[in-house]
Amino acid sequence: MSSSGQPARKGTGPEAVMLTDDEQQKFLDQAKNQLKVHAFYMRRNLDAGKLMDALKNAADMINELRTSQLSPKRYYLLYMLAFDELKHLEEFLSDERDKHGKKMAELYEIVQYAGNVLPRLYLLVTVGSAYIKCKEAPSKDVLRDLVEMCRGVQHPTRGLFLRHYLSEITRDKLPDAGCDPADGDVRDSVNFILCNFTEMNKLWVRLHQGPTREREKREGERMELRLLVGKNLARLSQLEGVDANLYREVILPKLMDQVIQCKDVMAQQYLTEVVIQVFPDEFHLVTLDLLLRSIAKLAVKVDVKAIISGLIDRLAKFAVSSAEGIPESINVFKLFSFHIRNILQEREMSCSDYLTLQVSLMNLCLKCYVTHGEYIDEVLANAASFLAQRKDSPEIAQNSSVIQITQLLTLPVEAYGDILKVICLNNYTAVGNFLAFEKRKVIQVALLRNMLKNQTLITTQEQVNLLLSFIPTLLKDPETKDTQPVDKDDFAEEQNLLAAAVHLFKNDNPEALVAIYLAARKVFGQGGKERVVHTLPPLIFSVFKLIADLKQNNEDAFQKQHKRLFNFEHETITGLKKMGYSELSLRLYLQAAQIASRTGQEPHAYEFFSQAFTIYEEDIADSAQQLNAMALIVGTLHCITFEPDNHDTLTTKTAKHSMKLMKKSDQCRAVCMSAHLFWRDDGEKEGKRVLECLQKSLKIADSCVETNSNVSLFVEILNQYLYFFEKRNEFVQVKYLTGLIALINTNLANMEASAAQSPENVAINTFYQNTLAFIKWKQQHGSSGAPYGEIDL
Repeated sequence: MSSSGQPARKGTGPEAVMLTDDEQQKFLDQAKNQLKVHAFYMRRNLDAGKLMDALKNAADMINELRTSQLSPKRYYLLYMLAFDELKHLEEFLSDERDKHGKKMAELYEIVQYAGNVLPRLYLLVTVGSAYIKCKEAPSKDVLRDLVEMCRGVQHPTRGLFLRHYLSEITRDKLPDAGCDPADGDVRDSVNFILCNFTEMNKLWVRLHQGPTREREKREGERMELRLLVGKNLARLSQLEGVDANLYREVILPKLMDQVIQCKDVMAQQYLTEVVIQVFPDEFHLVTLDLLLRSIAKLAVKVDVKAIISGLIDRLAKFAVSSAEGIPESINVFKLFSFHIRNILQEREMSCSDYLTLQVSLMNLCLKCYVTHGEYIDEVLANAASFLAQRKDSPEIAQNSSVIQITQLLTLPVEAYGDILKVICLNNYTAVGNFLAFEKRKVIQVALLRNMLKNQTLITTQEQVNLLLSFIPTLLKDPETKDTQPVDKDDFAEEQNLLAAAVHLFKNDNPEALVAIYLAARKVFGQGGKERVVHTLPPLIFSVFKLIADLKQNNEDAFQKQHKRLFNFEHETITGLKKMGYSELSLRLYLQAAQIASRTGQEPHAYEFFSQAFTIYEEDIADSAQQLNAMALIVGTLHCITFEPDNHDTLTTKTAKHSMKLMKKSDQCRAVCMSAHLFWRDDGEKEGKRVLECLQKSLKIADSCVETNSNVSLFVEILNQYLYFFEKRNEFVQVKYLTGLIALINTNLANMEASAAQSPENVAINTFYQNTLAFIKWKQQHGSSGAPYGEIDL
């Protein structure tokens, strides 16, 4: 029989065997009901002033906690019911002393005669809490007695909850700063909590003991109970009297000694993380060496990477958020770097884990020591050395490792926002080389994007060489052939980024700037045919700009450098031609001829024109390309001033090539364009030769067989006649315009109705009607002197 006269239920003793889940739930429901019954009688007796009877009811109530049949989770539900009722008892004992008429010392003695140890100790703790609250005994003495007496329960689950009850019910009664010295001081509270923590941890560790087949289940139950142990550490951190010195001299050494001595992986992992989380960062700074030495002594299976990484990240955030930051007297980076090396020597660490630590260290450097580039380089050097030792390990190619390497390379770029600082890191590329080609390319594209975003200028040849050494994947194809197929759009975008970067090459010294361009061309020229078409033209146009700027602003420098600059252009364009980019080279030669002409360098301009003609004659075979090339040649020659002999030579050559085009329609258009070579608004005007070109083109157009082709060419020629008519070329007379209009009208009239409705002929007719509308408008509104009114429409 129980002390209340109720029959004892099976399973309340320590020898009980664990039930199934359904049986446990049924047992829990019965235990809760029984506990509530005892609690009801306890409250009724308290209300009636029958304290001794109430204490017996409380003992019976606590007897329900003696079971071993419940899992920790269900035991907790039962415990919380008892906890609430015991709190009510504690409040009655301390607040209703007049009603029960007992002294606390007497009650403290009485409850120690309870028959079973568990009810005895719960009641002892409850009365002891009231004892302290009533100030009838020094807090430190009662607390010391309670924490020692609780050793009487050594069952892991029951002992844990008993000590948790002790911790919770006394939490507002611990001596702290500002307390009566007679009750004790903060060191008494620290000793009390540390003692309770130590015993709780021992009980928690013992929970893993049992059959191997149930190990996983037990570990899960232990995880559910970890907060009971961790609350002790939180309670320590909440004491106002705990300062950095007390933490360094007493608390941390004792805590870590217990953590290390327990030799349990789960306990060491959890408790070390709790220590880092609950105590202030200022405390960690002054005890960092001790803490890291303790972490190094943890069991091999403990995830020290997560612990140290969490600590580093926490201190890095503190450095950013705190007004004072990290004291200069404490070199956090050196401490972490030293201990990580030691830990690596003593235990095997996976590639991903080690790199995670280095990423955290990198983050710390960039937040706390951003001006110490040597620290960042040291992190990269450590990572490169570690990876070199594992170069044949498949771990490096695993996604987790790749992510960490990528972070190591991107963090400095994001933090600095200045690529010049990044390319000064000696070990940056050494780390990047452990990534696959495509991954390296992503990093290097990010470098270029950062450079363009921040408009970082490259001002020396050394900087150019460094920059280009950092982005090799964008300059050359991979040596291995097992890379992914290249997406043309992505490739073009990458090369365009590189091309845009060329325009950030700057230096006020022309010689230094030319040296920069030469260094860049040397590297770009080795990139292969697919790349040079993107990278060399920006260099060419940059030199064009330099030539123009020097001519305008620094004549002396221009005279010294112009030969070298034009030779640079010639060599670079010739290189593109040899790569097979004939049409592009022709365009660039013509552009170079314009620049040379504008700066008064006719020999260079003539040479560039000669090269353009050579390309036209040797490499441009397609008829459409030939016509486009002739349009470019005519347009360029029209805006360049040459000496008469040179001009005649070039115009004659242009006219001859116009006549040699294969298609009659192309010949017609080319000859018609050539008319502009003999009429310059700011130069000589040879009206007769203009008319000859127009009449020759008209003759060629008339020889075309197809009617719609004839009409289209006639309309185009008519517009050219009108252009020179407007320019007051005396040889372009009204009779030619009137006759050409009549010719067009005749051809349109002879065109079959079905053919006239074709989209092409509709477009031609629209063009013609718009031309006539222009003439009519001129006739109605007058003109600049040209006799439009005489034209017969």
